[in-house]
Amino acid sequence: MSDTPKAVHRWLAVPDQFDRFTRFLRDNGILMPTRIGIGILVFLLGVTILLKRLGTHSVQTIGFPLDVVIAVLVMIGGTALPFTATTRERSYLFVIAGDLAVAVIVLAEANPDQRLLGCLVFGLVGSYIAFFHNLRAQLWHLLFSGAVIVIASIGVFTDVPSGLSDVLGRIAFAIPVITVIPVVTQIALALLSNDAQSSELDPLTDLLNRRGLSRRTSELLQAKSSLDQSLLVVVIDIDNFKHFNDTYGHDVGDRVILRTAYRLHDWARSDAAIARIGGDEFVVVQIMPLPYVGDLLARIAPIMNSPTGEPLSTTSIGIAIHNGGWPDVQAAESGVHDLHRLADSAMYESKRMGGNHVHSIVLTDQQPQQSGGRSVV
Repeated sequence: MSDTPKAVHRWLAVPDQFDRFTRFLRDNGILMPTRIGIGILVFLLGVTILLKRLGTHSVQTIGFPLDVVIAVLVMIGGTALPFTATTRERSYLFVIAGDLAVAVIVLAEANPDQRLLGCLVFGLVGSYIAFFHNLRAQLWHLLFSGAVIVIASIGVFTDVPSGLSDVLGRIAFAIPVITVIPVVTQIALALLSNDAQSSELDPLTDLLNRRGLSRRTSELLQAKSSLDQSLLVVVIDIDNFKHFNDTYGHDVGDRVILRTAYRLHDWARSDAAIARIGGDEFVVVQIMPLPYVGDLLARIAPIMNSPTGEPLSTTSIGIAIHNGGWPDVQAAESGVHDLHRLADSAMYESKRMGGNHVHSIVLTDQQPQQSGGRSVV
């Protein structure tokens, strides 16, 4: 039994997984289809509310057609969802709006059986939380939806009398339905996430580790089939990182690492492999059409060495670029190894120049060409 509180504490301490799950969907090319699917589901829920009102002449506890207004708002929200920028805060607003909309629909319904059916929609909101957020958010949702179910089962806002057995029966039916599937899903995803984290993800940043980088790089090599594509290997090291730990403590050092990881996501393409392979060392591997390389290189210094956030931090960056193709998979793997070595050397050259530098090496079928630049913050 002593292990149970520890397990519960670990689950409650799991950070919000919105960014991680969104990144997983994006890396696998299914973020937009997922958002479209959720939007369609939300839209259909609005249609269901509207048809229920028009088809069955649902009896409301108030004279104003509140369910029709909510149905229209839900359909508008479902239509706009795929085209709205995805952020954690907006996702939480989506959850809150969903819970409030269900609560209003349920509590405004006079028929007790219809109220009970409406409560089941809470289970859909809980399933969304299971995938995109954490157990703490799930518990808040369950507390709110459970309270609504109890109020709806008692019939606080209706004139329909309810016996004790009816109330308990409705609660016994609705509570397990809205709790079992989301909670079991949440636990299963947490276990799978922990397993994936231990094998391919860095536990602090949720970036790839060395093993994950190797797998993702192999996938990118399979995609590099055209001679007009470039393969970039970027090595990033935080300047004077020991100073942050020694001066401010390891919590601030971790914050600097996380900020660097966020900046890499802002800079890199959505299909890039981004990894943390050491304490303050990061690697990015990405493939793109040759004409896009110049713009990407121009953006890296302003983003990575932005004079924002406290304490201020800069990075030394080495970039190795391969233009052209390889004759076979073995040559490609060897070529990536060489690119990584060249990018690492370029990064150390940036450090030798005082840090806060970007040094790049372009590798063609002939000879490497080097260039360097300084970003001043």
